[in-house]
Amino acid sequence: MMNGINIVTDEKGNTKAIMLDLVYFKKEQIDAKKVIEGLSDLQKLIDESVVTSKKDNDWESAKSKLEQLKNLK
Repeated sequence: MMNGINIVTDEKGNTKAIMLDLVYFKKEQIDAKKVIEGLSDLQKLIDESVVTSKKDNDWESAKSKLEQLKNLK
């Protein structure tokens, strides 16, 4: 990576996003070709990204929750 390319992580350290500082690139006169070269390991970052599944609020989830509440009696 290079200056101006920032990695955003979650609280567990999982990579979530990449931010490009366009103002920095302009100020330092860094052209797009150099930025692309700086992103040479982008595919690796994508492959190693952790996708967290979120539980949907659907009918099956509602039935399951209702069953759990019934069992609390």
